[in-house]
Amino acid sequence: MEKLVCEHCGTKFNCGAPVGKDRCWCMDLPNLRGGFDLAGACVCPDCLTMGKAKAMIKSRKVKQRQRAASALRK
Repeated sequence: MEKLVCEHCGTKFNCGAPVGKDRCWCMDLPNLRGGFDLAGACVCPDCLTMGKAKAMIKSRKVKQRQRAASALRK
C-alpha cells in the first residue's frame, strides 16, 4: 500500500491492496461520481462514494452479522 493524496479534496489515504488481499479497496466501493472517469486518478473513499463510504461499510458489516446469525439458527 502507498499513501496518496486525493486529487479531488486533498485528503491523505492508503491506496493499493491490503495485506492478504489481491485488489485495492476501491474495487469494492461503487463509483458514485456519475460521469467521473477514474482512469489515472486516485480519489479517497469519501470522494469516490460522495461521502457515503463509512455508511456503506457499516451497513455491509451489519448485514454480514445478520446473515451469520441467521445461518447459525438454521
